[in-house]
Amino acid sequence: MNSLKLLQLECSPRGENSTSRHFTHHLLPAMAERFGRDIQVVRRDLGAEPLPPITAEYAESLVLPIAEAKSRFGAALALSDHLIQELDDADMLWISAPVHNFTVPAVLKNWIDLVVRRDVTFKTTENGKVGLLQDRPTFVAVTSGGAMFREPALQPDFFRPYLKAALGVIGLKDVTFMHATGLAFADEPLSVVETKAEQWLREASFRRTIPSIA
Repeated sequence: MNSLKLLQLECSPRGENSTSRHFTHHLLPAMAERFGRDIQVVRRDLGAEPLPPITAEYAESLVLPIAEAKSRFGAALALSDHLIQELDDADMLWISAPVHNFTVPAVLKNWIDLVVRRDVTFKTTENGKVGLLQDRPTFVAVTSGGAMFREPALQPDFFRPYLKAALGVIGLKDVTFMHATGLAFADEPLSVVETKAEQWLREASFRRTIPSIA
């Protein structure tokens, strides 16, 4: 049986002190074991090696037909092309991220800006935007210092609605959020993260469709 290819995006700049990285460290191996398949991980550490923000040339290319954009701004699109291919090659996507000011970290926003491209990963129709990428299981391990993702909410949540919309527009709609929040109030946040990971693994169901590999 062939292995599954997983693209892992790490978004925290805090290295080993990162709660989101710690969360993923406890979740991802267990997920791989439950799937019963070998997982080949391509890891992109956006926190340690941030992608550049979009350039004027890249922005200009977005308003042009794809052929003209490629002809005029091919060099400026090279990184975007690579990131899109990296994503399209993956059977699953894993995003490990903290919440920054109620939403996604800037490094993750940069990645999104480079993979959401008209006529490449989505097309515009009379009924709105339609994703051009095949859907695949996407897991988001998210941690927050504040008390988010609860009812009643104690602070706004722009993280999940924005990320679901941004991924959905390119065709990724099978998104599972796993969260550990309120960590700013914990004496030992990494221990809390471990407990949250164990709790999620006890309660979660992995009975989802695993992509078939030729």
